[in-house]
Amino acid sequence: MDAQIRIADGRSDDLIALREWLSNEDELRGRVRVVDTPPGETELGALPELLTVALGAGGAGTVLASSIATWLRTRRTSAKVTIKSGDRSVTLEIETADDLVPLLREILGGGQEN
Repeated sequence: MDAQIRIADGRSDDLIALREWLSNEDELRGRVRVVDTPPGETELGALPELLTVALGAGGAGTVLASSIATWLRTRRTSAKVTIKSGDRSVTLEIETADDLVPLLREILGGGQEN
């Protein structure tokens, strides 16, 4: 199963920063991929649209949940991140990151322990 991660305002710098952050987690290394939007007629190239993270077994969903919450808390600017896995999704902000980590873990783990 994959998780899809979007930055609410579509800021590609934040999305790239999150990809780098997640790629530094041992359990997520090699599982994080950037999905680009096709360039428009007046654009010179594609922009990052979202991240996908291959979860699989072994606790990757729990690591992803904790890592995103920590990344949000370290941000000097505000960021709103939406994570979707299957038909479930949750949106996190700096103010709600701690409160929603258990919910995010459930969404990413499908309600099962990894």
